[in-house]
Order: sequence, then structure tokens, then C-alpha cells
Amino acid sequence: MKSRLISSKKLFGPDFSLPNAYGSTVVICMGLGLGSLLLQGMVLLGVWMVARKPPPVLVQTQGGESFTVKGIGARQRDAESIKRFTGEILTLMLSWSGYLPPETIEESTSPKLDPGIKLTADNQQYLLPTQSWEASFAMEPEFREEFLPTLAQFVPESVFQGKTTVFYVPSLVGEPEKVGPGQWKVDVMGMLYVIRDDNQLGDLIPFNRTVYLRAITPMFERSLPLESHHPQLAQKVAEIRQAALEIYAIADLEEKEIGK
Repeated sequence: MKSRLISSKKLFGPDFSLPNAYGSTVVICMGLGLGSLLLQGMVLLGVWMVARKPPPVLVQTQGGESFTVKGIGARQRDAESIKRFTGEILTLMLSWSGYLPPETIEESTSPKLDPGIKLTADNQQYLLPTQSWEASFAMEPEFREEFLPTLAQFVPESVFQGKTTVFYVPSLVGEPEKVGPGQWKVDVMGMLYVIRDDNQLGDLIPFNRTVYLRAITPMFERSLPLESHHPQLAQKVAEIRQAALEIYAIADLEEKEIGK
């Protein structure tokens, strides 16, 4: 009767060695253990980095909507925000319909003529469209005082009679170029369209300028006094200053750079 026992050499082959098998098993186990430790270390490192990361800032509006915002330095501004602010302010400043914005349903169909804002400079009086005057609060005060009388000289008198409409269309708002800490310059190219009752095709006047801006402390509506003689104006000024930017100079594109 043949033995039913099978020797290890017949089962695993002639080169099989039990001590070698044990050694290979130990090496494999040690490798797996080392890999597991390395993987756990990477997981712990990731958890540690997430734990040290500052949580996103959550802002909630009065309407109950919530959204996250990113923090920036006090003198840093996003390039798109600078470009949008520059284009919007110039458009407001240089667009004159001759009428006041409607405040009632009746005024939307029969708007009031813009009486303008009276300015006095060098013993002379000038008339500036109300919208331009409001938008000018986006300027540095000393530059604003110098710029507004100059701008008022270019406003046709027929604007205040409702016979002429002027609006500015920027065709290019360049990338902001840093000129100092919290200061930038932006090249803007565009056209002034002047449309009169007797000339509906309109005249085109190129308006290409370099606008110099700087970062300021933002102004919020909640910082307004509870009692104000001009609440609507105060609110508009707060909206303009919310961008935390102001214009401190405007120059022709070909002029030399203005000192900081």
C-alpha cells in the first residue's frame, strides 16, 4: 500500500526551503507594515494641514443669504475690481442725459430736467450734471476740487435743456499696473457720443486717459449717521466708496507718469 503522505519537496518543488519561505514572509510583512505606516503618516499630515488652515470667512447679508469671501491685505485689490471700478466711474462721470433719475412711477414717463450742480472756481460759476457730481465722490478730495470745474467747462448748456445727450463708452480698460504700495494706473480708451436734437447721428469725441487709483478704507452704509440732511446722497456716496478705491489723478495717455 503506497504512502499517502506527500513530502514537502514533492509539494513545493525540489528547491523549496522552509526557512527561506519564513524569511520571505517576514520581509513581505515588514514591507506591508512600513507602507501602512507611511500611508498613515501622510493621512495625519493632511489632517494636520487642514486643521491649521484658517476657516473660510462667512458673510451673511440682511436678506439672509450667506457666502464665503477671501481675505486680502489692507492695500491689496483684485485686478478685475480695479478695472470694473475704473470703467464704471468714468462712465457715470462722462454720461449726461439732461434728466434726473426717476424716483416715482410718474417720473419714469415724465422725467425731471437736471438743474445741475453749481460750482464756483476762480471767481467763475459752472454747472455740472448731478450724476457727474455724485460720481466724483470716488475721487481724492483735492483732485476732485480741481477736476470738477474743468469737467464742467466741457458740458454743453443744451444738456440742461434736455436737447443734448452725452454718454461715454469705454472700448478698452487695460490691466492695472502697480506704481506704488496700494497704488495703480489703468489705461482707458473710449468714445464720447454727443447726440443733439438736430443731429441724431451724433458726434464722436475720443477720450483716452490714464487713471491713477489707490486703495482706501471702505465706507459702508452702516457707518452713515442715522440722521442726515441728505440721506439719498449719503447712501450713494457710501455705495461708491464701498469699492475701497479712489481716483487721485487722470492724465492723457501720452503724458509722463505722475509722481506718487
